[in-house]
Amino acid sequence: MIKVRKKARKFIFFCCLIVLVLFFYDNFFLLEQHKEVISTKENKPVQLTEKEKQWLKAHQPVRIAFDGYFPPYSFVTEAGGIEGISFDTIKLLSQKLNIQLAIDKRTKWDEIYQAALDKEIDVIATMVNRPDRQFQFIFTRPYVFKSLVIVTHQDNTEIKQRGNLSGKTVALVKGYQYSQKILKEFPTITPFYVENMYAALSAVEAQQVDASISYFAATYFIQNKYLLSHIKVAAFYDRNSANESIAVRKDEPILAEIFQKGLDSLSEAEIQRINSKWYPPIKKPIDYETIQDIVYVFLAVFIVLVLWISQIKYQSRKLRVTKDKLLVTNRELNELKGNLETQVLQRTKQLENSEKKYRGLVENLRGEYFFYKHDLNGIFTYLSPSFTSIAGYGIDEVSSDFKDWLAEFASHTKIDEYKERFLKGEKIPSYEIDVIDNSGCKHCLAIQETPIYDDQGGCIGVEGLAHDITEIKATQERLHWLSYYDELTGLANRRLFQEKFEQLIALSHRNKQSMALLFLDLDHFKKINDNLGHAAGDEVLKETAKRLKAHLRDSDVSARMGGDEFTLILPDTGTKAAENVTKKVFQSLLAPYILKGEEYVLGTSIGIAIYPQDSSKGDILLNLADEAMYEAKKTRSGYIFSKNLQLNKLS
Repeated sequence: MIKVRKKARKFIFFCCLIVLVLFFYDNFFLLEQHKEVISTKENKPVQLTEKEKQWLKAHQPVRIAFDGYFPPYSFVTEAGGIEGISFDTIKLLSQKLNIQLAIDKRTKWDEIYQAALDKEIDVIATMVNRPDRQFQFIFTRPYVFKSLVIVTHQDNTEIKQRGNLSGKTVALVKGYQYSQKILKEFPTITPFYVENMYAALSAVEAQQVDASISYFAATYFIQNKYLLSHIKVAAFYDRNSANESIAVRKDEPILAEIFQKGLDSLSEAEIQRINSKWYPPIKKPIDYETIQDIVYVFLAVFIVLVLWISQIKYQSRKLRVTKDKLLVTNRELNELKGNLETQVLQRTKQLENSEKKYRGLVENLRGEYFFYKHDLNGIFTYLSPSFTSIAGYGIDEVSSDFKDWLAEFASHTKIDEYKERFLKGEKIPSYEIDVIDNSGCKHCLAIQETPIYDDQGGCIGVEGLAHDITEIKATQERLHWLSYYDELTGLANRRLFQEKFEQLIALSHRNKQSMALLFLDLDHFKKINDNLGHAAGDEVLKETAKRLKAHLRDSDVSARMGGDEFTLILPDTGTKAAENVTKKVFQSLLAPYILKGEEYVLGTSIGIAIYPQDSSKGDILLNLADEAMYEAKKTRSGYIFSKNLQLNKLS
């Protein structure tokens, strides 16, 4: 108990330490520059392959377009030229890579996007990498990182975090994708639509609206350019919400690789030189929501810990009481058994003395034991008071044959056999019976009986001691179940899977049949655990097990191997049938999971090995299916056969 308390104190200390570190990070480093534009790499020379050099030589100049309405990243100046962080970065890359750039005159987003689709330009300097765009473009890793912030008038003290936007009037730019997202999240907002970010910030300056949602760097740039001195950044709305990459036409993959090498070669000094040109270090707003979340997490951990310690104390007290009670009861029981072995051999006269001696003891038995006597017809002649606490019946309610109280189980058919052997003088070992109490619940009793003789030595009845072992049996059955099944999902665990797998391999060998082994795990499962908590992760695992069993036959075996990994054994199943089942399982696991009222799509990766085509040994089949599963993560179909994987390696 002392060790447990020491561990608990250490756990509380480390939780507090983590919370303090996070708190100081968010509050004492607020003057650090907001580095949201370009990721950094160590300065290293650009090494182009001979193939890349030849491609550039044959395709100069490279046609590129900039979004002219995206300050300070790229925008059209009053003189008609292009400037901005993105422009300066691309210009630096062109020098490093020796690329001749032809800047397209079109600057409106819709026009340059369509021009790229029509192959009139090769590159768009900034574009958000979305799945629907990956069919037409190849993207570099993001080099422009943008965060949405909440901008208010400097006199506004009501809005300090996202939740304060409810019921407020907010300026939103027409056509911006994030505007619809904000309205969906806060339906009580009154939208005030404007044409651009400058108009939105001007509305805040003039106090026409309560707030505006804008990009962090763009806000600072516009504020300084147009001298909007009465606005402030009140809080972050969404960090890194729309990161920008260089987008290259899908038919020019070499050009995308060249630009990525250029981005990787940018040094810290070069990046800072570009950033500082457009804005100096900025004081970040206090992220109240993050602090609030940390406090909530700490409180939750603290409460759980307090409950855990309380439960340990309670269980310890209960264990001590039970232990003391058990010692007393066992001591009394041992005394009773020792005396019974001697007393039952004596005649009726001695039996009367014995009954007086022990009646006081057995009548005081409580909880798990009761003492009884019945004649040769099974009619009870005596029951100790503790019988009532176990069976729920009063002593005066029980006078009929003891068999009336038995549950209907096949094992009870041996009771008559025990009785005949008993009357012949044989010593019958302890046996178990099941009885039904007055509430309909079953109790399992361990019975130890001794015959009662009259003065002439004839057996006239039985006296016995019954021990209620219901909870002990339930615990044993539970432990046995847990040794073969996964407690969370109810599926077979690794131990049972291994036994079943070897049995089914032997059966398939004997019947000369094929057998399929599917090894799968859940995609993005770690994100669910990290973002929604382990309780949500447990719900995903239970729902996954349910979906898997829905597609299996009674002869199939499903198992959880650990974490988010599962296996399926399909006896008498060839390649084609295995692929049909795999497709059903794959589609089933693509269906959204409902977690905390939201839909989440995870998906799965499946590796398939076939017995005996791939191997006749279980451990090799399992390794092949596991290896194929990891390879399946790289395929669009989401699954792959081990045989195909081996062929791919050979090719």
